[in-house]
Amino acid sequence: MQIQTAVMNGIQKLQTLLYAGEDIAVMAVLLFIGVFAGMILYHLVVINYKNYRVKRTFKSGRIAETAAVKFLRSHGYKILASQLREDVIIYVDGEAEKSIVRADYLVRRGWKLYVVEVKSGQQGNAKLPAIRRQLLEYHMVYQPDGILLLDMEHKNLQEIRFAYGDGKSLRRR
Repeated sequence: MQIQTAVMNGIQKLQTLLYAGEDIAVMAVLLFIGVFAGMILYHLVVINYKNYRVKRTFKSGRIAETAAVKFLRSHGYKILASQLREDVIIYVDGEAEKSIVRADYLVRRGWKLYVVEVKSGQQGNAKLPAIRRQLLEYHMVYQPDGILLLDMEHKNLQEIRFAYGDGKSLRRR
């Protein structure tokens, strides 16, 4: 409503200047109105697009995680917990920093416990450095028998395990 009022006031001022024959003033007012309207339009488009992307991401994430429960159960996994949260303390130069690690699911099949991370599309690739680090973090914090990476877009379930070197690589230097 305020935008419409400002634009209407600008148009009225423009009409007044046109009748007075002041070309430079008219051009200045037109430029001001154009820049002002452009800034408002840009702001509205950017804000709405960001909100749309956030809502779309959350919606697709919820859909994928709901489908993940059905998928895991149909493959013989029992869901023990969802949005599993673990507090972690990180010491930086002797000062404690609290952090939270959150995994999508804790499941059991047979006697084995697994932490499940649900992804979709390209993010469902354990070879991506950010995903690999996230899965390694789960491995270190939860210490499960394995990590399951579930790509709901492709209905692909991968068991991820980590093996470490002998620890001598740092001692050789």
